Amino acid sequence: MAVSLPMPRSSTAVLLFTRSAGEEAVHKRFLSQGKRASNATVAAQLIAHATVTAQRVAVDFVCVDSTQQTGATFGERLTGAVQSVFGQGYTHLLVIGNDCPQLDERLLQRAVAAVQSTGAVLGPATDGGVYLLGISRELFEKSQWLTLPWQTRQLGAALLQQLRHQGATVGRLPPLADVDDEQELAQALRLPLARTLLRRLRQLRATKNRALRPTEPRICRLAGLTARPRRGPPTR
Repeated sequence: MAVSLPMPRSSTAVLLFTRSAGEEAVHKRFLSQGKRASNATVAAQLIAHATVTAQRVAVDFVCVDSTQQTGATFGERLTGAVQSVFGQGYTHLLVIGNDCPQLDERLLQRAVAAVQSTGAVLGPATDGGVYLLGISRELFEKSQWLTLPWQTRQLGAALLQQLRHQGATVGRLPPLADVDDEQELAQALRLPLARTLLRRLRQLRATKNRALRPTEPRICRLAGLTARPRRGPPTR
């Protein structure tokens, strides 16, 4: 996979690695009684939140969704995306997904500082995975990444062990929950979330069978083709 990007505006980038909203709806049921279009709309809101959050941090932003990914496994697709983005000249990369609605600008800024300082940072998910992975180009080893237990409860521990084995001092963010199904979505709605996201997700849970926006936000598709440099957060 090759992601075509202009010259980096910063040495660090945030990579949003995600399925399209439609594909998320095939694999995840956020609304068990809702139609697929309604589940796609929930996924679109989560993707949009991750996109907006990442674009508020003063580094480049790249989105690689499933229309741009290649590989038979999740590990192959993610490794290929990371390798491609590093190949554009970035020295540090933060990888996030769309499934952690609690991830905010403050935590991302903290992660940027950590990865630039130590070369590695992890945001552990409460299920044993990670909601954020930050790594320097020097620490990225394609062959090792392909053997990691991606999408399992063992991933967080395996990543930490591998990075420490490479001699890295690994920064740690607070544990946060991710959202992969209806029960986890309901739990997330009881947590402090961005007001716009919280309002829209509650509305979707109330309507269930009436999708408000059936497709993924266009901003993510475009961002995968063009890095979005951000020197500072936009005016709120």
